[in-house]
Amino acid sequence: MLLRRLAGSALRRGANDGGVLAAVRAEIAHELSSSPPSLQSQDIPDFSTVSDPQRGQEVLLRRRDASEEVLVSAMLAPLRFEGEEPLPRDALMKVFVSKPDVKPVMRFDCRAFAGEGDGGSADYDVTAACYHPFAGDAGVDKYEGPQFRDLDPQLQVALKGYLLARGVNSKLASSLLHHLVEKELWQYVNWLKTLEEMFSKDH
Repeated sequence: MLLRRLAGSALRRGANDGGVLAAVRAEIAHELSSSPPSLQSQDIPDFSTVSDPQRGQEVLLRRRDASEEVLVSAMLAPLRFEGEEPLPRDALMKVFVSKPDVKPVMRFDCRAFAGEGDGGSADYDVTAACYHPFAGDAGVDKYEGPQFRDLDPQLQVALKGYLLARGVNSKLASSLLHHLVEKELWQYVNWLKTLEEMFSKDH
């Protein structure tokens, strides 16, 4: 982003800071985002936001009624490249389904990805399904079941349907993925603005 796009121009300007201030300001203009994004109720109609810190990476949502609670945590997957070009970002989702006074807690690991084309829609795949005596009781020494892809295909479809029936659908995946990408952009711009303030003091 910043260095790749601007090193060839701004850093040759001979300023005392090596052209950093000019490069930062050009990048801010390119990536400008004025306010932190927020998840709207119409984007996640079945869920409420539990946690979405402006400077944090994770979003936590909850859906609860008298019979069960569904928690969804999501964060962007690490950036991947094809050659020198960055690939569209994915989001990593963990879904916990629990029932009052009932053990165990079901956990689903999912990967949300942007759909093909410019429609902005997304979907998700389930990558793992397991259960714990309570949320957070995972461990490297505990058997968590077979790989999801190794399960019987009908069971895979049924487990995905179990999530869909609880509001974990493509609309939720789209909303979360879009929000996380916009949020990271806002965080990046604010990081640049801090750099701008630091280097401005040298001029």
